[in-house]
Amino acid sequence: MLKTALFGRKKTAATPFAEFYKNWFNTLAATLLPQLRCTLTSFAAPPTLLSIQVEAMHHHLHTYYDALDEAAAADVAACLCPDWRNALEKPFLWLADLHPYLFTNLLRSFLDDQESSDDDDVGDHSDISEREEGVQMPWPVAAAWRSPSKVLTMRVDQIECGLRLMVPALAARVRQAQEKLVRDVGAEWESKEVVKAAMEAEMEEMVGVVVDANRLRRSVLADVLSVTNVYQAALFLEAVGIFLVGFRDEKLLEEFEDCERPINSSDPSATTF
Repeated sequence: MLKTALFGRKKTAATPFAEFYKNWFNTLAATLLPQLRCTLTSFAAPPTLLSIQVEAMHHHLHTYYDALDEAAAADVAACLCPDWRNALEKPFLWLADLHPYLFTNLLRSFLDDQESSDDDDVGDHSDISEREEGVQMPWPVAAAWRSPSKVLTMRVDQIECGLRLMVPALAARVRQAQEKLVRDVGAEWESKEVVKAAMEAEMEEMVGVVVDANRLRRSVLADVLSVTNVYQAALFLEAVGIFLVGFRDEKLLEEFEDCERPINSSDPSATTF
């Protein structure tokens, strides 16, 4: 009864968002990401076209978090425990979506790759460079992350510092909301009015936490794009897109589900990443 009362409110809201995500994902996988990757390997595409596609990818991610805010307001429990996410996605979820550390880890990977490749750089500044699987790409793309500016590296440090403050603060709010629910319900278990009020208070707080977590994710994305040039931003968003699309890779998902020791999704308040 308690579970039904707590998580059974407004269940119809979960289906529209699941349908939204399906359409949103298909647009990313079938249209935006292929277009971006095609432009990155094109020798004829002007930087203005790449800039337009970067903005389109950023806008697409932004609309997702706006929709997730609305879905949380309608049924935050369904967002925190989404049955429309597959087994490969769930271990990466934190407060209804990907942990914001994912974005900084991807960004940091470009900087780390640049540092490791400096020793191997033979100084060939031709107009062509090799990409994965032998695909050629223009030199401005290949060299995008070589010798990043001090402004960029300092901003990455600042973003990571901000996350180290904000992530634990959001996790603490989750714990405090859960503790308050237990105290209030435990003290007046037989009073339906008290139990209902306590549940509603926790749900309201969790909506705020999810919305603030989405605000944090949007902020990280905006901060990254504000200090990267068009080529760096395109490669970063391509990596984000590849990561998201990879969750729905049928072969990878099948192998993951066949693991003898499946990975369980973490507690919403967990901060390890």
